[in-house]
Amino acid sequence: MAAVAYDFCVNTLAEADGGAAAAAAGSGATSGAAGMAAPGAAGSGGMSSSTGGTPSGSAGSCDGYATGYWDCCKPHCGWKDNAKSTNHPLLACDKSDNSLGMSYDAQSACNGGNAYQCHNLAPWAVNDKLAYGYSAVGASSGADICGKCYQLDFTGSSHNSEPDPGSTSLAGKTLIVQAINIGSDVAGGQFDVLIPGRGVGMFDACSSQWGVNKADLGETYGGFLLACQKKGDRQNHAGIKSCVMQSCMNVFEAHGLTELAAGCKWFVDWFQVADNPKVKYKEVACPADINGKGMARNGGPGNMCLR
Repeated sequence: MAAVAYDFCVNTLAEADGGAAAAAAGSGATSGAAGMAAPGAAGSGGMSSSTGGTPSGSAGSCDGYATGYWDCCKPHCGWKDNAKSTNHPLLACDKSDNSLGMSYDAQSACNGGNAYQCHNLAPWAVNDKLAYGYSAVGASSGADICGKCYQLDFTGSSHNSEPDPGSTSLAGKTLIVQAINIGSDVAGGQFDVLIPGRGVGMFDACSSQWGVNKADLGETYGGFLLACQKKGDRQNHAGIKSCVMQSCMNVFEAHGLTELAAGCKWFVDWFQVADNPKVKYKEVACPADINGKGMARNGGPGNMCLR
C-alpha cells in the first residue's frame, strides 16, 4: 500500500462502547486506512466514473494557461527511467495505433523508431462542465512528473494580449489532465494539452503516420486554429469554429481516424476553440478513467505549483 497524504489533523481519540457513539464512529470509517477508497473512487479525493465525475473541491491557487499540440511522438513517460513513480510507463502504439504493450524500450517515431502516441490519449468530455485529457508540462528531463494529475479551472480570459471569445466561453469549466510528457518549449504553469489538430510543434511524426501532407495539419504552432484565424476575423467565433471543424473532418474523419476526429471535435464543441485560455490549477488525485488510459502513479497528490 502506498502512503497517502491527508490534509487534516486528528485532535481527539475516544473509545466507543456501543450504541449511538459506536454508530457515529462507524459512519466515518472510510476515512481510516482500513476503509480507504481506491484512487479515483468516491471519497478518495479523486473523481468518480466518466459519466458522473465532478471536480475536486475549489479552484487551485496556482496560475497557468492551456495550450495544445499533437505531434504523434512517443511521450516522455513511455520510458521506464522517466516513470519511476508509476506502476508501469505509458504505453505506446505502432503506426496503425496497435498497442506495443510492454515494449517500453521501443524508439520514438520522431527519432526514426516505430513507437507513436496512442490515439486514445485524445481528450473527452465527461459532461458539459468537466473533461479529461493528457498534457505535456514544463519540467526538466529529470523531474518526477509522470502520472501526476492537475485540475485546470478556466477563468474566462486568455493568456494572449487580445480578447478571445473561446476563452470567455470556457469560464466555469474544468479540465483534468495527466502529465505524460515534457517539452523544452513548455513554460512553467503551461499545460500543453494533447489535442489532435492543435499543431505538431517541434516534432512531426503525424505526416508519415497518417499519410497526409504537413501543410494539411495547419500551422506548426497553433494547428487548425491558427490557420483558420489567419483566414478571417479572429473575433468571428462561429466562423472560426466552423473552419476548425471542417479541418477535423478533412484530416481525421476522411482517413477513418475516429478517436482523433472525436478529440478534434471536442476542441470545437467543448473547448470552444479557446486560444491559450488562463487557468487556476492544482494537483489532484487522478480519476480512474484517466489512469486506465494513461498510468497509475504511486502516492497521493502534492500541493506545489509547476515552475
